[in-house]
Amino acid sequence: MSESHFDVRRLERYDSTTREYLLAIITDEDHASQVELDSGQIAWQSTLRHDRLHRDVDPQTGKPNFRFEDIPEHEGGEFQLVSLIAEGGRGAEFSELAMFGKRLVTFDDRTGLVCEIRDQNQLVPRNILMTGSGDEAFKGFKAEWATLYNDQLVVGSHGKRASEEWVKLLDRHYAVQSVDWSERYQRIRDALGVGPDGYVIHEAAEWHPYRREWLFFPRKISTEPFDEAIDERERGANTLIIANEDFSQIRTLEVGQRVPERGISSFKILPGHPNECVGLKSVEIGSRTESYLFCFNLDGEVLQDDIFIGDYKCEGLEIL
Repeated sequence: MSESHFDVRRLERYDSTTREYLLAIITDEDHASQVELDSGQIAWQSTLRHDRLHRDVDPQTGKPNFRFEDIPEHEGGEFQLVSLIAEGGRGAEFSELAMFGKRLVTFDDRTGLVCEIRDQNQLVPRNILMTGSGDEAFKGFKAEWATLYNDQLVVGSHGKRASEEWVKLLDRHYAVQSVDWSERYQRIRDALGVGPDGYVIHEAAEWHPYRREWLFFPRKISTEPFDEAIDERERGANTLIIANEDFSQIRTLEVGQRVPERGISSFKILPGHPNECVGLKSVEIGSRTESYLFCFNLDGEVLQDDIFIGDYKCEGLEIL
């Protein structure tokens, strides 16, 4: 009997009796990530935080409810990740987390760097993803979402421009294949009805190995051309995209109330409860940044309303 793929094993790390999950959440501090080390060397830094998510079931209704527990820094709730690699004077802008087998992997959306995180605070570079097809420009891939598909790690971008419609497929040895997903991104835009002037910005996606479906939760949806000030305040989305394996069939699902300034930056299916998800929302208006955690199911029900987790931008979430 063949061993199950990484994507299935990831969901089977816990079973249906699980009541407590350890979360890893990573920050993308943009310009604020640059630091000077004790040695005087310039480096770039990101915060990795650990938090607990408690899941209980109401004995009367049978519905799950969630509680978020912030682990203090002195109890191992916060770590600093330092990178020495930058592009254009910026680095360590980590936008996603994914368990790849037994390795926690993160992605720098500025440099295209793929790193394993070891011992909570050590970054081990494994590859550098290049923009678009990989050989058209000396520019790092703007990695924004990642998920496991069979034994591959699929890393994608915003999907707003042609170069961001490519995805990177990494095998277990981090060898990279670039694949043009422009048709798939267009099918999502068509399903959302954004029209020729509009756009969709993706930062969160999951492959569901049991359902054989792709789940995309856009951060921003607009039927009008991009305007940064309007985008920051008004384009936050609450529509989940559910596509079959080849994207030939797509349906959409509203999840809770839309809060125009909040958009989804990451979400993960809960191991042991494959109809439930935990997600991150972030706010970015000028210099104001905020992050929230929430839980929902794949029927569109909100199981836990937005919980404020910090006045910084968190862009990656994974269940350890």
